[in-house]
Amino acid sequence: MVNWLTPGILASALLLLSPLVLSPLAVAQQGNDSDARIAPEIEQSDVIPARLDTENFVVALRGGALAIEDFGTSGLAALQLSYHINEDFYVSAEYALGKAGLTSYERLSGAAPLLTDDERQWHYYGAELGYVLLPGQVYLGSDYALNTGWSLFAGAGNVDFAGDKVFAFKFGSQFRLYLTDWLAVDLVVADYVFETTILAESKTTHNLSMALGFAVYF
Repeated sequence: MVNWLTPGILASALLLLSPLVLSPLAVAQQGNDSDARIAPEIEQSDVIPARLDTENFVVALRGGALAIEDFGTSGLAALQLSYHINEDFYVSAEYALGKAGLTSYERLSGAAPLLTDDERQWHYYGAELGYVLLPGQVYLGSDYALNTGWSLFAGAGNVDFAGDKVFAFKFGSQFRLYLTDWLAVDLVVADYVFETTILAESKTTHNLSMALGFAVYF
């Protein structure tokens, strides 16, 4: 009788102890599986920061065309000094000059000129506030990109023209393409708005300009 009970007791003891023996092994196996799943092999890519100078002052020299209302289109030269307050806003001081042509009346009638050569000289000096609306990049192929910035500006100053000095507003936009960390190409479109009484009546004139040039950071 004892011999018959002994194998039964041993079998029951093994069944009761098997979960205790197998559980640590199962937990260890699960731990190894978890470690394998949460350790992915990710290749790190190199990040190249934008190579732009941190200087805040910019001097720009531009040349282009100026359409003086009633006097045709002439050449335009402009010199501008800017200070960048932060990444978005900047202030500028500008001096620009051009020379008015003949009016339609002068060309068609053959009458005496309305203005002397000195009075046809057009000068503007003033200040403006600009806001960089769309900073971005231009891609040249798949491996090379140039930083850009498109901004809007508004300002005011004085126009010296036809023997008078009048107050003028200036509105426009600027597109800047950065060639290096200190040199950029500028394309500026602007409107100089002021009152004139040259043709015997007072009226508001819009004098549009387009100029291309270079800007240097220092």
